[in-house]
Amino acid sequence: MNRRRVHAALFTVNLLFAINYVVSKLGMAKFDPITFAYLRVLGAAIFLNVPRFAPLPRADWKRVALYSLLGVVINQTLFLGGLALTSAHVAAILITAVPVFTLGLAMAFREERVTAMKVAGIALAAAGALTVVGGEGFGGATKSLVGDLLIIGNSLAYAFFLVLSKPDMARLGPRRVIARMFAIAAVLMLPLAAVPMWRLQWRAITPGAWLSLAFVIAGPTVAAYVLNAWALAHTDSSLVAAYTYLQPVLTVVLAAVFLGEQIRVAAVVAGILIFTGVWLASRTARIA
Repeated sequence: MNRRRVHAALFTVNLLFAINYVVSKLGMAKFDPITFAYLRVLGAAIFLNVPRFAPLPRADWKRVALYSLLGVVINQTLFLGGLALTSAHVAAILITAVPVFTLGLAMAFREERVTAMKVAGIALAAAGALTVVGGEGFGGATKSLVGDLLIIGNSLAYAFFLVLSKPDMARLGPRRVIARMFAIAAVLMLPLAAVPMWRLQWRAITPGAWLSLAFVIAGPTVAAYVLNAWALAHTDSSLVAAYTYLQPVLTVVLAAVFLGEQIRVAAVVAGILIFTGVWLASRTARIA
């Protein structure tokens, strides 16, 4: 039963992240990226910390603060900053660097056993992502190099978070760790966001932009982070990262449904490769 629940949770997480590319783009048409990122983190921190959790032991605070820095502060700032400078489609493709970074870090830190099946699965999923690149193209990517580099930096920070936080997610409880991470991030990001928030023309923010922000807080932030942390506590970090390969394919599908874009044959082939690759990677993944 846990195996099905883990896969269902990871699929839901990456579906929410795929939706996030479109919705965040809409929201940042009115908000600047730093303000949008901070309000996203602050809203999630308030929501997640309403239930009372047992205080963290003093020895754990430094590690949770590091997870907050990697998984929330750097992650959210670089992601939304990069998304504002590049296209949603290109960002969804570039984020697939996460599994490669995660597997390399897991090997370096010896956090999990690396098998030929797992490497083959991630390589096959990577081929699927490259199929999306070849079929859909990097339209406009060369004009947004800074945004692309920010997305790659975001991917590296998130990979570090996945590998380093895994033991504490299982030991301390995923909801408790995530709640504290966002509370810490809300404090750490305030100096960075203070000036942009002061300069923002708040009366110019449309109801649609506020709705976009509310959705991003509830879905791709609170729900996705909690589900992802729960899955991370029950399986290998490389499998959690491998599911990232679904994002470009899901983004193409969502664009077809909501924006009327045509689904090309390359996207169908990529979907088959990615689903097969994730299945292979999961064959030897530990699921508790």
